[in-house]
Amino acid sequence: MTRGTGKTSNMVRVSFFALSLVCQLVFAYACTPTVIWCSHDSSDYDATYRKVPSSPLQRLTPDEFEKILLQLNVTEPAIVVEELCVEDLRNSKVLSNATNGSKIFYFACVVSSDEIIQKICKQKKMIEDINDDHNLNMILKDIDSNGCIVLTGKQCRYSYTERIKREVLADNSTSEFKIKTDDVLLYSAQPLTLKISDKPEVQLVQSKVTGMSSKNNNNTMILTIKLDDQTIGSLTLEFSFEIKRGYYTLTKVTYETINGVNTLSTKRDISFPFGFSYHCSPKTTFTDGTTFLNIMDMQVQVGHKGATFSDAYDCVGFTSIPIWTGIFVTVILGLIMIWALTMIMDIRTMDRFDDPKGKTITISSAE
Repeated sequence: MTRGTGKTSNMVRVSFFALSLVCQLVFAYACTPTVIWCSHDSSDYDATYRKVPSSPLQRLTPDEFEKILLQLNVTEPAIVVEELCVEDLRNSKVLSNATNGSKIFYFACVVSSDEIIQKICKQKKMIEDINDDHNLNMILKDIDSNGCIVLTGKQCRYSYTERIKREVLADNSTSEFKIKTDDVLLYSAQPLTLKISDKPEVQLVQSKVTGMSSKNNNNTMILTIKLDDQTIGSLTLEFSFEIKRGYYTLTKVTYETINGVNTLSTKRDISFPFGFSYHCSPKTTFTDGTTFLNIMDMQVQVGHKGATFSDAYDCVGFTSIPIWTGIFVTVILGLIMIWALTMIMDIRTMDRFDDPKGKTITISSAE
């Protein structure tokens, strides 16, 4: 019996310790909204106001809150509400009238504000419900309105959800790759990537471009782009557009490094008529087996007007995979519907009925 009692006592102690630890963690992060309003109009106080941080999106620690109270020289007594939440401040008409025309500092989440008020202020006025307009109005009349008045709460009815700062989306203009000459426009939503067999993959960003030009050579429009990269050194890319029967066709890309000249080709049919541009959202790859040049979301036009793209021929045709899938499923469902209607129309009902007063009906096997 003694051993059993000892085990039970230890379990109770451990459970109580765990429960107290959880409660401490919960109340450590509890916070309440706080409002401070000041009616000073002098230039000295204006300089003081500018030094006070006031952000409704940040959690205010007890040390920071104490520093603000001392900096503003808050008038006693302070007003403390038993339960105070953000919605209570927004719906209080008396508080709205009292703060009208004053400099307001609003803090959505102050940790242990009641303890700091008790430490700084010798007197404080307690209110059970901020919606009690009469009681709040009487307290505000007793407080000197020439200084700064603080209103806070002991706790809130619900836990405070801290706002998380989101990173600003990256500027797409830094990742886009744009080439414009007198004859050719080339665009890629992402930097070009080049992977040479014996070297790591490099990104050819816009800032690495050192020169660009275009020329017509024997019914072939050649776009030349010169770049400089720390990994591969000086690089020259030449895009060759063959002109044939009213169409431009990009057949090959030639790249030149200090190691020599090589030609890359693609399996994609990049062809578009005069007066139109070519667009392809999927990755377009030019390769010779060991070297790869990848272009994402590419759009190109030869003979542009006003440095803008014309209507585009897209590499994804009208009859894409989702469209073919929809047509196939529709045909299957249509065949099932036709077969079902045929079966229903082939049903034969009885056209002869037995008369109990007459001769019995006999049906042969042929019928």
